[in-house]
Amino acid sequence: MSVTVSCIECGVKKQVIPSRAETFKFCGFDCRTKWRQKHWTGANNPAFRGGDRSKSCQHCGKTFSHKRKRPLISFRKQKFCSKACADVGGKRYFGPENNKWTGNPRRKHRESKQAAWARAVISRDLATCQHCGAQKVELQAHHLMSYSSHPYLRWDLSNGLTLCAPCHWRVHETTENAVNSGKPVTGGADGNPEPSHGRKFVEGATTRGRAYRRWEGNCDWCGAFISRRKSDTVGRKNMFCSKRCSGMFKASQPDFALRRPRR
Repeated sequence: MSVTVSCIECGVKKQVIPSRAETFKFCGFDCRTKWRQKHWTGANNPAFRGGDRSKSCQHCGKTFSHKRKRPLISFRKQKFCSKACADVGGKRYFGPENNKWTGNPRRKHRESKQAAWARAVISRDLATCQHCGAQKVELQAHHLMSYSSHPYLRWDLSNGLTLCAPCHWRVHETTENAVNSGKPVTGGADGNPEPSHGRKFVEGATTRGRAYRRWEGNCDWCGAFISRRKSDTVGRKNMFCSKRCSGMFKASQPDFALRRPRR
């Protein structure tokens, strides 16, 4: 036994079993989609959660609403109606108040003040090295008075001097940043000092005047030769050529079983 019912969208009649007579509404997915597009709008939609999402700008007080092209979660975090209001009304955290503060003042504004100061110094000196007269090469702005010791002169143009990379390195050879050996290297190395070998770090300057520091030694497990950057050795008691050697060394320690985490 069957019952005749009609689709509420297109009116097509269907024969269904009696248990489906009360729940039957559409003859197919296409009709259901068309019907929902016409009737499930605004407050009639079961997923409706209120009217238009809007809020007031915390600077100018203007009301702005959510745009469908933007994710809703970003609108919930938005406090200002425009970038102009955000620049004026937003709070900027500098120095120790910033959660990314590292305590090194040289990192602060490095991409703004330092770059602008360097450009001004090089432009004032007509892009010419003031020691050797080189032009159309890599130029750097040198602080005549120390950056860290004279904070009030950091951005003073009279405290800057344009130097090429090799000349800039030669100026710093006699400071605390100098390398261990002052013996010049021959073979077109532009007078850069020779790296120092032995128990100390291998230090020196490249032909472009850039300093380098490396550690050279042997793996504490297999004895293979290792050459690493100095920064990769800071705070490490042992050095290994691979993760396998590191694991073998740790497993050989008497207290290794006590330090193993439980699973």
